Formats: sequence, C-alpha cells, structure tokens
Amino acid sequence: MGLISLFKNVAGTVGSAVTSQITDQYLEFFTQDSLGEDILVKKGVNRMEKGKNKGNTEVISNGSVINVPEGTYCLLVNNGEIVECVDEAGPYRWETSSAPSILANTNFGENIKQVIGDTWNRMRMGGEIQQQQRVYFVNKLELRDQNFGTPTPVPYPDPEYRNIYIRLNGTFSFRVADPVTFFRSVSGNVKDEYTVAEFMGIPSKPQQPRLEFLDHITEALNGLASQDRVMFSLIDSNRTKLRKHMQDCLDEDWYQARGIVVEAVAIAGVTPDDKSRERIEQVDTAKLYGQDSNALAAQVALGQTEAMKAAGANANGAVNGFMGMGMMGAVGGNNATAAALNNVAQNPQQPQGGGFFGGGVAQAAPAQAAAGWSCECGQTGNTGKFCSNCGKPQPAPAPAGWTCECGQTGNTGKFCGNCGKPQPAAAPAGCAKCGWKPADGAALPKFCPECGSPLQ
Repeated sequence: MGLISLFKNVAGTVGSAVTSQITDQYLEFFTQDSLGEDILVKKGVNRMEKGKNKGNTEVISNGSVINVPEGTYCLLVNNGEIVECVDEAGPYRWETSSAPSILANTNFGENIKQVIGDTWNRMRMGGEIQQQQRVYFVNKLELRDQNFGTPTPVPYPDPEYRNIYIRLNGTFSFRVADPVTFFRSVSGNVKDEYTVAEFMGIPSKPQQPRLEFLDHITEALNGLASQDRVMFSLIDSNRTKLRKHMQDCLDEDWYQARGIVVEAVAIAGVTPDDKSRERIEQVDTAKLYGQDSNALAAQVALGQTEAMKAAGANANGAVNGFMGMGMMGAVGGNNATAAALNNVAQNPQQPQGGGFFGGGVAQAAPAQAAAGWSCECGQTGNTGKFCSNCGKPQPAPAPAGWTCECGQTGNTGKFCGNCGKPQPAAAPAGCAKCGWKPADGAALPKFCPECGSPLQ
C-alpha cells in the first residue's frame, strides 16, 4: 500500500505540475485606470476575459502586454525584486519574466525548453509554484489638499517687526518623484493597494510624514524671513519661495529616504498672537507719526481735546483736573506738544518721508518763539484760559490809559472822567536845570544833588 501511495503521489505531482504549467501559458494584458488622489500604489490585475490565464494569479507569463496610462509609473516585480520601472505612458511587453510561455514569441523551440524546465521545477516542489510575478502601478500625479495647521504659535523673525509669533494654516501637495525608492521604503509588495491616508494620515490623526511637515514649518519660515526678507503679511503671496524652503528642509527625509517631494504650499491664514499683534500696531503707529507730522499734530490735538474734556468733567473740580494735566505735561509733554503743533503750523509743506522708520533724516524745524501766554509759575506757551502747569486762570490784560487817584482806570484824556482832576504830570527823569540823572534803577531824590534844584 505504501508503494502504491508513493506512485499515486508522484503521479499526482506530475499531473499537477503539468496541468498548472499548461494553464499558465496564456499571455496576460494589464492596464490601470487613473489612481485619483487617494491611491498611491495599486497592484495590476489581468484585464483579459476570454483568454484569461486559468492558472495561478501570481504568475505573469513572459511576453505579456502591459499598457501604462498617463499619470502613473509601472513597476515589474519578479520574485519580489523590481526588474523594470516604466515612467512613460504607452504599451509594453514584459520580456524579463521568469515564468516562460510557449506563446511568448516566435522562437517556439526555445520556449518549449524553458517551459519543460519550469515544469520540472514545479514537479520537484510537489506541484507547487515557486515563482511570483506582479505588476504595480504607482501614482505620479500631484496629490493635493493635504491640510495642515500649527497647533501653537511659531516664531517668525519678521524683517519689519522683528521676532513675532504667528499661527499658520493651509494646504500642501506632494507627489512621488522616485517610485522605486517609494516602493522599497514605504509601500512594499502590497497585496492590493496602498492609500494616501495610510501614508499621511489625517489632520486629527497624522502619520509621521504629516508630523514631519509641521516640524519643518518653523525652519522654512525662518528661511523665508531671514533670507528672502518677506513680511509675515506677505507669506501667502510668496508660495514659491516657501515651497522651495520646505523642499530644502524635507529633501533628506522625504526625497532621498522616501522618493517624494513637496509640490506646492498654499497658506489659508496667517495670524499673529495677541502680544505680537499689539506690538505690530505700536510699530505701525510710530511709523505713521514718524513719517507724517500732520498725523502727529492731529493726534496731539485730539489728545489735548480729550484731556480737557476729562478735566472739565473731573468730580473734584475743573481746576484740579487742569492741575493734573499740568503735572502730566511737566513730566512728558506740553513743550513737545507745542513744538509739534508749531512745526506743522510753520511748515505746512513739510516732506512726509523720513521719520522713525522712513529711511531718511528728519530736518530740524527752525526755532520759534513760544506761542500763547506765560503764567507767573513760569509755564509758557499756554493757549487756553487756564495754565496747563498749575491751573491758574489767564491774567486779565492790563487796562489801557492812566489811573486817577480817585480810582478811575482807563482814562485816555488829560482829565479824569470820574472826578475831573487833571492827569498827573509825568515824573521827571532828572534835573531840568543842570541835566543830572540818577543811576539806572535808582530812585529820584527830592532835590538835585548837583545844583540843589527841587526835582519832585
């Protein structure tokens, strides 16, 4: 019985080997529709219906036809090894497969020898096939709409505002530039297909390549600011430069190690954090006032108006309010305010360039006499009714004319308008007889010290 079983097994093995060899003789035809933007690698499937290979699906006979469509690479894998890479569209014949076929070409005799040799190898393996041939199509399209966003603000050395922090979000695209490296390092000999989601992940659950992209954002932004001098508000309009910096950052990690490159970067929004926004507004305000003295004067006038309104509404009295204004002016600014207003008044056609950040040298305004009235506390340039330093009211102007001994002021004639007394004669400047005069500032005596004549 044992010998009979052995003969049965041998016969079965020979029959299986011959049968599998015969059924694998048909040539195959492979092609692939567009892989779209979701699939990176897909195993090719035989497209023949009538003459379809009835044998093992992992055997692709020598001489089979492969039609490579636009937008794809084609990899021919023979027993696990890539033996051919096709990067141009068109029909191709596989002439390097290790699975022989008597239908491979017109060299019938040589084909028969190869088939018999392959049949013998199958018989030695108990009728099993020790070969594997596969066709893989790799997507060469630009794979777009890969969303990204910085979870926290990242530093940006802005050429205008110096070190600020911004939040960035947008999309990027990538493509497979080296299909052999990508197949060997990333997808491998997949059974069916390998998708973009498996490689990149999604924003809420990113895979390593997406995380690497975010890690290199800061490095790329640093190059964009320090090398290209791009302000943060103009990042979106400099996508090409940003893409170049991203490619430089990811060259070793992505292209050399995985065979992929960043194709494009689109910025949806750039937002500075609160502290950076506040400093940006301060710098912009300083630039405005430094370059436009009219704007500075208008702001000063507005500030004075608001301060006077607040002083008038002071619950402790307007005088106290104005005294507060005076103390603030003494600390930092009434003289500077008056100078700014004077500068505008005296130079209405002053050029607007230069200033703090304008790149030029501001021309000094010519010295002008302080406008307004002077208070007895020493504060000059007052223009309101109260002193901006001590709050005292503006003194009434001295009345014109002369004052009579009866108290009547403002007399302009030779007699008092109230009592009729004549205007007192002016005190003599010296002795009318001998011409003597007292020293400057000295009081006039009653008699001349030179000739004794009465002086008063």
